[in-house]
Amino acid sequence: MCVRNALNSPVTHTTLRITLTCPPMIIRTRALALQIRPWSKTSHMVTWLTPDYGKIVTAVKGACRPKSAFLGQYDLFYTCDLLFYRREHGGVHAIRECVPTTLREPLRHGWRQAVAAAYLADLTAQATVGQQEASAIFALLTLALDRLSLTQSSPCELIPWYEIHLLRHLGLLPDFTLCPLCHTPDRTWLRFSLSAGRFLCPHLARHQPGEAAITLHRRVQPLFQHLCQLPSPPPENHVPAALASKKYGADENLLLGLSRFLGIFVTFHLDVPSAVRRVTFEMLNTTHTQKFALLENCSS
Repeated sequence: MCVRNALNSPVTHTTLRITLTCPPMIIRTRALALQIRPWSKTSHMVTWLTPDYGKIVTAVKGACRPKSAFLGQYDLFYTCDLLFYRREHGGVHAIRECVPTTLREPLRHGWRQAVAAAYLADLTAQATVGQQEASAIFALLTLALDRLSLTQSSPCELIPWYEIHLLRHLGLLPDFTLCPLCHTPDRTWLRFSLSAGRFLCPHLARHQPGEAAITLHRRVQPLFQHLCQLPSPPPENHVPAALASKKYGADENLLLGLSRFLGIFVTFHLDVPSAVRRVTFEMLNTTHTQKFALLENCSS
């Protein structure tokens, strides 16, 4: 009976659950510092753009301490050799080592170039995502920042060039092809649909009520295509003379029209605030006389 009862008695099984935690991967990559935000009194949150992992955020603990190993090893617009512990599901990564390779010191002396570089970095940080390959955008931003650090001219022509090529890499480049039936040479002003990303053609589709559209001068179209074909940022006053219109204005008016269009298009498709871009161009286009007038208005 004892043996039988022992055999028939229920057996309690204990299940052992073993949780396997994989150690974080150590990644070495090139990284370009886009944003630096304070995390605590001595620590920073740094947003980087990497060619292989897109946008990443690392926590730099004790970065502002006098004996920190990261003191002076990173700053805005630096390109660094970065070593960090990668989290598989994103979030904030832990930094292990950072060594600067390209400092771009001239951006700390020319305020116009610094303003333009800050806008390009902010736009790139908002347009890119993490955990995705971004080698083309990394090379594009590197080329633009290198040009800004090597010239003291106004960067008002470089910004539209960068925005055009950034839209191309994001797959959002607008279609500036003219229709031979609808966009005849006698039509000076053309309607462009922001949602469709092309000029409106009445014979293809009717304009929908409430559809966002803007009016562009037809000479903006060849200027846009010209900047699309440039592999590197244009120098100052690079607009070809053949694109200038004696009747409707000079080169600056063409650039102004293209710049306004790109500002509206980027805001519409990338969902980025327009205030940053507007303030950037206001600072770049402000003359000394306007600055003194602004200061007098503020003090009165």
